[in-house]
Amino acid sequence: MKKSVGCIVVVALLLPSLGMGKGKEGKIDPRLKQIHAIFLQGAFSAVQEVRDKQAEIEKGSCLKLVQNAEAADAVVKVSYTPGFVGQTQTVGFQLPGMGISEVRPYHTAFELSVPEGKKMKKIWERHVDLDHVEQETQPGVFRLMDLLRQDACGGR
Repeated sequence: MKKSVGCIVVVALLLPSLGMGKGKEGKIDPRLKQIHAIFLQGAFSAVQEVRDKQAEIEKGSCLKLVQNAEAADAVVKVSYTPGFVGQTQTVGFQLPGMGISEVRPYHTAFELSVPEGKKMKKIWERHVDLDHVEQETQPGVFRLMDLLRQDACGGR
């Protein structure tokens, strides 16, 4: 009887802390709603993909792309790590050309920072990993732009 009462007390104490962690995860920094002009910096091919589709991305959105960081409300750092599918060599006896398949996803990330005094403060960050079928920067960059528009503009 004492054990079951003890378990109930422990569970009752832990439940509120679990709820707080979940709410914090989905919370969006209110400063994100005040951003209208963004400057993209980072991997040239990823940034160029967005600039090539600028009119399409800006259509109906609260976000506009600007050409220099000084004119922007925020800076979005775009990073891209190419993936691959290859063979990993195993230790021991192995036939030539045989190995374990290794798949490393194509990783694209956005990190949005706003000026805070003389420094930049990161207030939003998302990333996406794609397999070799969805490779290159384009799909990842456009997915992340959609997420940014959703969070900053309420889906517009």
